[in-house]
Amino acid sequence: MTNVLPLIDMSKDTWVFPASEDLSPYTFRFDFLPNEWFKETIKKITKESITIGRLKLSTLHRYNYSLEVFFEYLEGYDIVLDTFEELTFDIVEGFIHYLLANVNKPQTRAISLASLKHHIKHGQLFEWGGFPLYEVFDGTEQRTLQTEDSLKSMLIDDNVMDSIDSSLRQMKSTLQPTLECLNDVVLWTLVTVVRHTGVRLTEALNLNKDCLRRDLLKKYLLEVVSSKNETERFIPVSKEVSVAIKMLIQATEELRSELKTDKLFYYFQPINKKYKPLRQVTARDWLRDKFIKRFDIRDSNGDLAVITFHQFRHQIGTDLLNNGLSTFEVMQYLGHESMHSTRLYAKVRNDKLTKEYKKIGFIGLVERKVDDIVDESGKKLDTEKRLMAQLPDGVCTKPINKKVVNCKKPNACLFCPKFITTPEFLEVHKDHLGRIRADKERYMAQDLMGSDYLLNETEKALEVIVSRLEALQQGVMVK
Repeated sequence: MTNVLPLIDMSKDTWVFPASEDLSPYTFRFDFLPNEWFKETIKKITKESITIGRLKLSTLHRYNYSLEVFFEYLEGYDIVLDTFEELTFDIVEGFIHYLLANVNKPQTRAISLASLKHHIKHGQLFEWGGFPLYEVFDGTEQRTLQTEDSLKSMLIDDNVMDSIDSSLRQMKSTLQPTLECLNDVVLWTLVTVVRHTGVRLTEALNLNKDCLRRDLLKKYLLEVVSSKNETERFIPVSKEVSVAIKMLIQATEELRSELKTDKLFYYFQPINKKYKPLRQVTARDWLRDKFIKRFDIRDSNGDLAVITFHQFRHQIGTDLLNNGLSTFEVMQYLGHESMHSTRLYAKVRNDKLTKEYKKIGFIGLVERKVDDIVDESGKKLDTEKRLMAQLPDGVCTKPINKKVVNCKKPNACLFCPKFITTPEFLEVHKDHLGRIRADKERYMAQDLMGSDYLLNETEKALEVIVSRLEALQQGVMVK
């Protein structure tokens, strides 16, 4: 980031720095500041922050334009400050209430306050003149701004997610990996990738033709390069994601060769008759107009759903925590720079799994035999339902009561409330437990994401299942 330092002119009230290829240049403005002391000081803090490099240029840019909200508040309430030294706790409290009353988006409120704190803390840290000699923030500001609740509102309703998945399947059935279908293939691939991986929109748009790799078990990994924090990571991906990326690779093969690029996300502009890289603004418009509106995806109120790509990221982060991964593992998966962002997902995670597991060892049921299992109306299972419900180590009750297209808990049946097992599967569970114990040390040594948690919890669940099935075999009733 220090490569932009030569572009800084302390005598000017506007600085312009180049951004990544799919973003507009970063324009830093200082003309809204009320006097020369503030202009000189804020410029100095900005330059030093760029030099230190702890914060990304994009973050400093947000802090720059968000600081204007604070000075709008001062002007609106006729509060005159010659320096920050005159800032008081009461003025900060007033600013918080101003944000609540005048700024609709919780994220905008949060960044406006964070910007003020950033500049104040910098001056206090280096003991500059003109800054408060005592603490003007009490640590409760973000809670007062109600920013934590905004994460809950970003979770996507189950019915909306089902509609999204159904629309993706419908869209896929009409696609061909050709240039004639390029825009639809690009949109379908983009939504599929972000929906199933939670990668940032910028990361998805930067994927190249070699982004898919295979691990030692031949499972697909996705190489994700982040321009936000200049890192790369590999994440495991589902079959849906690998199929989507392969289709886009095939559809753009001729185009990429002609344009001499490895980037995958190009689209056709009908008006200009040109192929261009897909930018964030266009991608967001497509999600709204060419996907949500096209497939008439509606929320629980019957209104057209309002969905952003970033909501998929929140959804994945929360789901990963719900499924037992540690905060550190989720931080690695999502590519967060620090635990702070990841911990926000922990605030909205559902602890039902943990509570139920501690209560009975595993969530499913143990029955004497499969013939004892009935549907919701109390009827015995017919052959068709029995075949649909059969698992290698028990029965899934989900297809007994309704049609199931894609289960959301693949390979996680031991921790699923729809799972039922019986003594006839006892040897299968014993064999499973034996294999886990025999291979546990090798699995743990591989340091795979979540492997220690998953192995330990699976081992505990199998121990409970085996003991209860053995008790049933001996005629002992279990609850």
